[in-house]
Amino acid sequence: MSESLRRAAGGAALVATLLVAGCSSSGGGVHKSSSSTPASSSSTPVTTPSSPVSSASGTPADPATRKAVADAYAAFFGYKSTLAQSQAALQHGASFHQTLVEQGKSSLADKSTATVNSVRVAGDIAYVAFTISENGQPLLANTPGYAVRENGTWKVAAKTFCALLTLQGSAPAACSDPSITALPH
Repeated sequence: MSESLRRAAGGAALVATLLVAGCSSSGGGVHKSSSSTPASSSSTPVTTPSSPVSSASGTPADPATRKAVADAYAAFFGYKSTLAQSQAALQHGASFHQTLVEQGKSSLADKSTATVNSVRVAGDIAYVAFTISENGQPLLANTPGYAVRENGTWKVAAKTFCALLTLQGSAPAACSDPSITALPH
């Protein structure tokens, strides 16, 4: 596997780094940086807008479900994951293949990880609070998101990825397709 594809695997993690850069810029766009230091020095966590995730939603996940959701988030946002692993950990991942490849082209994706802080379950939806870090420094702390159970496997919800991409200002067409971003009923 080429080095660019290996970095593409960490592409989802780049979203968080670029999100911080995009939110801190006056033009609202994403600015690439040659530094591996986060573009924002603010200690205020960035959260996705209008995320209805609530600590009161669902019931606390059992240990096996919590681990499965945490593993999905780690595989999706982790810089050590392959492109195939990141794509497999995302709901409708094939619809985001090119986006993951593009996100992975920056060196900012090289040291990002995600940690799941809490998981509450309501059927095939998990309400998740997660933190994305780069080089051990939190970039997005206690960020609300979702996981969905798809064919018995927990995955990062496309809705969560799209919320991050929208904040970044570069959401692909797939994010406008409700058949891709809808949570299970």
